[in-house]
Amino acid sequence: MNVDHLYKLYYDRHATVRTRCPENVHYFWKAHEKTWTGREVESITKREIQDWMDDVAQSSRSSATRAVNQLSAIFGWGIKRGYIESNPCIGVERYKIKSRERFLMPGELSKFRASLNQEPELLRDFFYICLLTGARRGNVQAMRWDEIDLDLNIWRFDSKNDDSQVLPIMPAVKAILLRRALVSTSPFVFPGRYGGHLKEPKRAWARVLKRAGISNLRIHDLRRTVGSYMAIKGESAYVIGKALGHRDQRSTAVYAKLNLEPVKSAFGTIESILLPS
Repeated sequence: MNVDHLYKLYYDRHATVRTRCPENVHYFWKAHEKTWTGREVESITKREIQDWMDDVAQSSRSSATRAVNQLSAIFGWGIKRGYIESNPCIGVERYKIKSRERFLMPGELSKFRASLNQEPELLRDFFYICLLTGARRGNVQAMRWDEIDLDLNIWRFDSKNDDSQVLPIMPAVKAILLRRALVSTSPFVFPGRYGGHLKEPKRAWARVLKRAGISNLRIHDLRRTVGSYMAIKGESAYVIGKALGHRDQRSTAVYAKLNLEPVKSAFGTIESILLPS
């Protein structure tokens, strides 16, 4: 079986049915289809995969590792479904992906909001919901009215790992949802232009950042912004993980270094000893 044929099966029968963001798989294939179209899976060697990954790494090591992981997922699915017998990505040496720590800094928040307020209502509301809930972009894009209870003020949805997650709807979020409900004719809170739900609004995001004079910020960093300020305010790793829907507490560990309250208290004690009044 050729890689392009296997990709199409994976995309149609797995990505669009079992994942929240099939567009990520689509973007991967658009970036790398020239390399693998027409190649029989069983003819590909681990050495070829390694060389390909090293070439991609010349531009971005993290992108290279993610590309190999995605290709490996396609091959692994093909093995489970009986389409192919081997995965040439097994044993390929990956680059370690450094945990991203970017979030909106205090001096950027007002500029970001001012820029955001110049966007059309649907896009503005979408970005605000991302910022105020800390939910994954894909979950906000696919947010449905039947997931929302405005009497109990909760949003119940399936997270990245198909686990059920429940988030409280706080007053600012509820105000946005009530406003959207007045104009909604779709089962989705953020409907797409051609049916379905909103797709990743890359152009709108670029406009927001350009107006605000902010660089190196991704939509996913809005989620990281929520976790970061929770940590800065002293919330526990358990609370942060619960808010962000982390299944593994190791995913929350990146925020631990921002919780400086215990450290400040310890330094206060030391300062009183070293510099007694």
